[in-house]
Amino acid sequence: MTPRLKDYDRKMVTQRLKPARIRNGMARRFGLTEMEMRMLRQVQWFVSSYSKKNLHRNDDYDEILSQLEQLAYGPTVSDTKPFSFGWKRDAHGRPDVGNGSDEKPFFVGLTTKRLLLIAARDPDSFVFHMDATFKLNQVGYPVIVCGISDKCRSFHLVALFITSQRLEAFT
Repeated sequence: MTPRLKDYDRKMVTQRLKPARIRNGMARRFGLTEMEMRMLRQVQWFVSSYSKKNLHRNDDYDEILSQLEQLAYGPTVSDTKPFSFGWKRDAHGRPDVGNGSDEKPFFVGLTTKRLLLIAARDPDSFVFHMDATFKLNQVGYPVIVCGISDKCRSFHLVALFITSQRLEAFT
């Protein structure tokens, strides 16, 4: 593969384009025939490799569990150090945050002690807000932002949640 094609691939990966779209765009931009083009699986490998090594995009489940375990709440957590919550431990003592399926949705919360102290006030003195944003992460999971606004209409973040499901279960 020529350096020109590699540069094109890198630019397209940075824009989060899918491998098939990158491959088709390469054919149009450089006038490549089907025989001259790389196979889709080669483009997929390049996208995956470049994303993980250079753009730090990684949705490896074991690595996510390891990071969450490092962020687990404990007695030594400082006021400003973020910690994760909202999950239980499995039989092996590892975080059980779900796998993103309908049966076991992924769910984890993140906050700090200092952010929680902001909300420790008279409930009549603030309004609680909860809003979901989308496409802030690589897998498109909604990020739920929770916070309060005071009488001066200033917003104060309290916690963030990442979940794989948008529907509330009614029981």
